[in-house]
Formats: sequence, structure tokens, C-alpha cells
Amino acid sequence: MRTHIAEVLARESAALAMVTDSAELAGWRRQVAEELTTPSSPYALAMRETSDVRARADFLDQWRELIADTIGRLVRSRATDGGRQASDRSREADSCAQATAVLILAALQGGSTLSRIARDPRPLDAALDLALVPFTAAEDDVLGSERRGDE
Repeated sequence: MRTHIAEVLARESAALAMVTDSAELAGWRRQVAEELTTPSSPYALAMRETSDVRARADFLDQWRELIADTIGRLVRSRATDGGRQASDRSREADSCAQATAVLILAALQGGSTLSRIARDPRPLDAALDLALVPFTAAEDDVLGSERRGDE
């Protein structure tokens, strides 16, 4: 299991470091969903229940931090409120990032479990879609306003 965990964390570190916008986040989401629904992938193997609770907890904590760093970066890049101090925006982004990372990780864990049991990728897809709504909704808002000429 430790080999699978190390591989997933290395791959996630590289993949999430490349995410700078909603489109890249969507690409990451597709890749992770594909990995989790492939029974022999390191992702699917690392997410399975094991007797080594400590190793699994450490793995999930490290993955959550990678996700939180990415979400924080995305939130900070969207901050456009000029009347607020940068430190206020940074604290808000960090708080939002931690909560969102937990939500995404819960979607990954629960959705992959349900998909594995049902042998159907739709539960994982639905869980990730809901966890990522703040980012897809914001992207849709921007695209919609550009099409209308609002910006």
C-alpha cells in the first residue's frame, strides 16, 4: 500500500502544481476520476480500506494539503476586491481552501467507494461535480458575461 500511496502523492503533487485555472482543475478532475474508477490503478488501490489506519490517515492528510494549496492558489488569483487588504484575502482564501479540500477529498473517497460497489462511474462523477461547483459556476458566470458583452 505504501508504494501506491507514494505514487499517488507524487503524481498529485505534479498534477496539482500545474492547475492555475478552472479549465485545468476540470482536467485534473477528469484524470483523478478515471484513475479512481480503474480498479488496478494506484489511486484505486491507495483509497481502499487497509489495516494500516495511520498510513491511510497520513496519506489522506497529505493529499488534502495538496488540494488545499491548489484551491487557495485559485481563490487568491480570483480575488479582485481592491478595498480589502491582501492579508485579509489570503486568510479568507486559506480558510476556503481547507474547507473545499475536505469536501473534494470526501467526494473522492465516498464517490469512488460508491462507484466501485455499483461498478458505475456516475456516483464519483456526481460527487466531484458537486464538490467543484464553486469553480465551474464561476467559470460559467465569466463565460456567460463575456458572451453577453458585460465585461
